Amino acid sequence: MAPTSEYGGQFTFGERLGLVFIVETACLSALAICSLLSYIAYGAVKIIPGASRKWRTGTHVHFYFLSLLISDLIQAIGGIMDIRWIVKAKVEVGPFCTAQGAMKQIGDVGVALAYAIAFHTFAVLVLRWRPDPSRKIAFIILGCIWTFVALIVGLGLGTHKGEDYYGDTQYWCWITSEFPVQRIALEYFWLWSTALLNIALYVPLALVLKGYIIVDGLKVRVAKSEERSHLKMTSSNSMKDAGRLAMEMLFYPAVYTITVLPVAVVRWRAFNSDDVPFVATVVAEVLFASSGLLNVVLFSLTRPALLPARERRSNRFLDTTVLSDVVTSSPPFSPGHGRSVSDPCRDDWSDVRRTGSLPREDLKPLSLGEAISPVTPVEPLTV
Repeated sequence: MAPTSEYGGQFTFGERLGLVFIVETACLSALAICSLLSYIAYGAVKIIPGASRKWRTGTHVHFYFLSLLISDLIQAIGGIMDIRWIVKAKVEVGPFCTAQGAMKQIGDVGVALAYAIAFHTFAVLVLRWRPDPSRKIAFIILGCIWTFVALIVGLGLGTHKGEDYYGDTQYWCWITSEFPVQRIALEYFWLWSTALLNIALYVPLALVLKGYIIVDGLKVRVAKSEERSHLKMTSSNSMKDAGRLAMEMLFYPAVYTITVLPVAVVRWRAFNSDDVPFVATVVAEVLFASSGLLNVVLFSLTRPALLPARERRSNRFLDTTVLSDVVTSSPPFSPGHGRSVSDPCRDDWSDVRRTGSLPREDLKPLSLGEAISPVTPVEPLTV
């Protein structure tokens, strides 16, 4: 006989139906993630003769993106495991319950710690950091992240061996109410801090790209109206690219907040013994379970350079358009730097998306007067 839980009782038809919606959403996320991972694997395996698409790890973000997908997949599997409780119409404490609790925690914390992407994007586009192309840094960061996740789960189980650490939390298995400190420190904190961090990094990033804020070394200031007017007149195409990218950057904190905030509020109310309507619980969990699907769609649309791409023959015209608009002081660079909007470190601006090429590194800064003059295109370096 399975151990009893603190809740007990059979699920009603409505409760089972609500769990079905959660499982269906988790299945959609898992399907989207597995499809994308298979697509990436096909492009990455070089033993396939004549493969039409190749996956290149041009930046550290490629590896962070894979880590995010794996975390999302683990999270989705934890949601799919609710099928057992739907069939049994109740939650039973046991090895399966413990496994689900661990899977949910690994996925949730793993997704939260993928804010390495936010740090990387902010450092490259705003602080003009040129990361070492070596993979070592990315591997070290990911190694630390996954070691931390493993320690969170392993130490939790090890220090509370023989106790109901992972158990019935009414509709599925997770850290039980007997361990409120562990709930906050080992999961809630990371979910909430990541949501705040996404807002704190991506919103200023969007303002920099739109030209409202200018970063010049360690100096940060608000752009004057004359500077913005000049940029609009001298680099309309580049400003459009920057504006479009700025809007795309705002999608990241928006999606994460939409998926995390409802479940955080619902769980916090339940944590404080408030009566939470079951409908609110289902809606929050459905949004949370859709994070994998939304991440796949979001990154596929806004950062297609992370996906396998066809190998193209060198196209002189397309390659030179990397710098052909106007070498200008457009954001994120301040007037006087004369740098192109197509920053050498970024993989998701429109020109780099289209050509797969990066501008040369030996460009000299131009004065504001030189920036307005016609510029001879420079032969780009292939990624």
